[in-house]
Amino acid sequence: MALAGCGADSPPAETARDTTEAATGTLAPTATATHDQEQTASEEEQETDVEPGDHPITKYQLNVNDIRSQGFPLWIDQNGRMYGRYGPQVTVSDDWWQTTEVLYSFPDIRDGNVQMVIVPDSGNIIVAVGGRSDTGGTIYRLHDDLNGAEKLYQFEYGRVLNGMGHVAYEDIIVLSCYALSDFEADQYANEVILSTDGGKSFERILEVPLKTKDARNLHIHDVEYDPYAERIWVVVGDNGNAQLYWSDDLGTSWKTIAAQGEVTMMTQVAAFQDCVAFGTDGFPEGIIRWEREGPDDEPDGVDDLVRPHVQIETDHPDNGTMEMYARRRWHIREDDGRELCLMPFGYSPMDKPASDSVVLASVDGEVWYELYRTETRETLLTNVMGPLSIDGTRRTIVSDSNQQEGYQVDATVPKFWE
Repeated sequence: MALAGCGADSPPAETARDTTEAATGTLAPTATATHDQEQTASEEEQETDVEPGDHPITKYQLNVNDIRSQGFPLWIDQNGRMYGRYGPQVTVSDDWWQTTEVLYSFPDIRDGNVQMVIVPDSGNIIVAVGGRSDTGGTIYRLHDDLNGAEKLYQFEYGRVLNGMGHVAYEDIIVLSCYALSDFEADQYANEVILSTDGGKSFERILEVPLKTKDARNLHIHDVEYDPYAERIWVVVGDNGNAQLYWSDDLGTSWKTIAAQGEVTMMTQVAAFQDCVAFGTDGFPEGIIRWEREGPDDEPDGVDDLVRPHVQIETDHPDNGTMEMYARRRWHIREDDGRELCLMPFGYSPMDKPASDSVVLASVDGEVWYELYRTETRETLLTNVMGPLSIDGTRRTIVSDSNQQEGYQVDATVPKFWE
């Protein structure tokens, strides 16, 4: 079985506010379990014929076990140990974030706050630090004895986010950087780096060129490793600089879907066996889908991307205004070919009336279910960790790792695929 997690300290595209500008107060999610966990399709006829623009199916909801505010979890490894951040500290938990302790601290590094922690199957603890100033963020590997950290790479500009822009699959780790562009200083968060040795080393494999300064930004939104095609996908924003890249030789060469700026903006990529699903960064919110005939198939242009394949229902009038965009997914690929992907969509803080966050899920990239929804700006869902397997308890943590004190939904994923 392979697990792939992909995570924002600062929102992309339309969002420029600093994440310290966070709301506090009582958090009140509106969705809890409304159906039996093991309810099957035979109990109620399930409609699975998908037409472009259909809403996600809401028949099933997460079975919420607990809701709490306790810091910022970022990653869960294959053994169930969770890793998080608190200022310059890497924190860990062995009880699904009910209690935490400090694993390591970066006290002497300028702009040394931890941004992201990734622990691939190798067990190497990869920590992304800093990058909010003019100095780019740095990638470290903690020493096995936890008495130090080895510097592996430093971005020229920007930082790794916890809400998007990274993926780990077996020994392959792909990371990208993100920041709002400084066009006057010619600074853009446009680098993608790769490790093929489980996080012992990284090298730059892509530096996205600037097409136009008549755009909000030039920066990376998300990366994905596609094990079916042995392919790396990269989605880029914003607007006139938007692009979809892919590489079938681990970044030695790249292809693009169209002229830069012709592709819509996307902030998540999830590779399924029969398709690739893209989480939107614009209106209408939901899933864009590219169906492939085989692993070596390639998109033939932007018209191959069905948008919207699935459209999230929002309170916005149909006026082209984006309310929420896709955040860090969690993707399980079992050895027997089964898949499960959970993808949160959090509201855009630049849209003052917006307040909803939702969690979508699918086992094939075609039919999607809405499993959870909040309707308060006090909660901005940004990532999902777990479950570790499609079988068993299917325990998951849905997290808000941006707002003050954090927010976690400890829940069970219903068996909606039966």
